[in-house]
Amino acid sequence: MNCNKVLKSVCIIFLLAIKTHAQFSNMVIFTQENEPFTVIMNGIQQSPDPQTNVKITGLNAPSYKVKVLFDNKTIPEINKTVYLKPEVEVTCQVLKNKKGLWVLRMTGSAPVDEVGEPQKSQDVYIYSATPRVSTSTVSQTTTVRTGGMPGGASITTTTTQTTSGVSGHEVREEDRNDHEAYSGPRGCPRPMSSHSFDQAVESISSKSFESSKLTIAKQIVGSNCLRCQQVKEVMKLFTFESNRLDFAKFAYKYTWDVNNYFVLNDAFEFESSIEELNRYINATKTPRH
Repeated sequence: MNCNKVLKSVCIIFLLAIKTHAQFSNMVIFTQENEPFTVIMNGIQQSPDPQTNVKITGLNAPSYKVKVLFDNKTIPEINKTVYLKPEVEVTCQVLKNKKGLWVLRMTGSAPVDEVGEPQKSQDVYIYSATPRVSTSTVSQTTTVRTGGMPGGASITTTTTQTTSGVSGHEVREEDRNDHEAYSGPRGCPRPMSSHSFDQAVESISSKSFESSKLTIAKQIVGSNCLRCQQVKEVMKLFTFESNRLDFAKFAYKYTWDVNNYFVLNDAFEFESSIEELNRYINATKTPRH
């Protein structure tokens, strides 16, 4: 038996397995009926707040059990199994059928790499297989005067209550400051929140193969909008310089503060990579929003 042929066949099968494993899909759920809803997939709440247009990215299973819970509690929940194809974005509409019943109906599909930027009214979330829990602490101070007289001594007590819930699009202070500080051309309309970006980094970092990390990173960026500093952080997740450069080129048109793209230079080890990225940027028409 020819060992070279056997080795070649094994390599081909291995590469195909990696490619298949790295394929992800999106699901868009929207309604035009002005009835906000919450999306639950496989028993896990994905959209933290009731909305009317939601995109879930990073889906790698062939099907998901989708539950739509309306903010209007008088409307019954919708339960439906949605089937997906690799690297395809499926669009489903929440609407009333001819019998007046609320249903979830598939209205279209398109390859993920051909889908445009998210709509301004659309909220994008990376699929999470575990609940997204946030905690908040509320303190209440009560002052009581002894003896019931205005001039009496006072005793102050503070009650602290901690609540938990599914976290959403909370706006961190650094996010707000970045919005106010930057006034140059923008490559995309609304940058990813710090919380959503943290989830993206966790998803990319969880993969062992460099090629899988790059595929997931592109899939996430292609459905979102990043700041330059966030692009730089993703680049540092790659070991190979070629992958860092590949991602930097791809992310350029999905970057909010494009005039700050020079901050990516520190993520490269070789001057040749910086020069190649600059040539790519100069040859690309700078988008403006």
